[in-house]
Parts: sequence; structure tokens; C-alpha cells
Amino acid sequence: MRPLTLAALLAFAFAFAFAAAPLAVGQTAPIGTSTDPGITNGSKQRALSHARKAWKSQGVSSYTYLLSVNCFCLPTTDVKIVVRGGIPSAKTPRALKDQATVPRLFRTIQKAIDDKAAKLDVSYGKRGVPRTIYIDSDERIADEEVGYIVRKFAPPKG
Repeated sequence: MRPLTLAALLAFAFAFAFAAAPLAVGQTAPIGTSTDPGITNGSKQRALSHARKAWKSQGVSSYTYLLSVNCFCLPTTDVKIVVRGGIPSAKTPRALKDQATVPRLFRTIQKAIDDKAAKLDVSYGKRGVPRTIYIDSDERIADEEVGYIVRKFAPPKG
């Protein structure tokens, strides 16, 4: 192999390795990636803060809801999430523990904001409860997107 060809191959390999490497704290995204404009301009954070405030003002610590996950993973059907005193039921599937309360759903959204997701779409209900969450962490990676749908949110009757 000629030296020029070897040097070109090494340069390409280094460029590819650095483009695929995770970002360290304080680094900006490599060329070719983007952050959701709503994260960049702060509107997604303001919406989340407003929803958290609305949720907190309700004072609800016990409730149920149906949660479904949409991703390129094992298919899921609606899972009934039961929360009593702010603690999810022991019957909650392990894979959904991070979304098993409204505050945990907020943390899922906050993480997407903090990680500067390529796309973040969230809708909130009148109580501040997230109704739909869609996160595409990196537009360069196929099939890592995840979505959550919250249905039939209800505090206990009586």
C-alpha cells in the first residue's frame, strides 16, 4: 500500500471514530447532528417546568394510568401503572420502572433535554401529566427512538 493511501485510510478511521464517540461534558455535538430547536431555545424546558408546577399544585400522590411504549423493542401493550403515596406498585414491570410515576416521566423528559436530544415531542394534560413523549436521542442512529403514551390517568375515587 502506498503511504498516501495508508494516511488517507487512517485519517478516515480517526474521523469516523471521533464522529461516533459520545460527547464529554461541555463538548458540542459533531457536525451533522442537531438538537431539537425547542431544547435550544428553552421552550421545551419552560413547558416541562410549567407541567411540573401544575402537577405539584394538584397534590396527587395516588393514581393509576395506562402506559404504552413505542420503540424498536419487544412489543408492549398498555400496562396499568398503580401509584400509591408516590410509590409505584411492586407489579410494575422492571422495564417501566423509570416511567412508573408522573415525576419519573418528568425525569425522562428532563434527561432528553439535558442530553440535547435531536427531537423531543411532548404533550401535557391539564394536570401537567405528560400524555405523549417522543424522544429521538440521535438522528444518526436508526431505531433508538422511543415513545411513551399515557392514557386513562385517574386519581382514586372517593
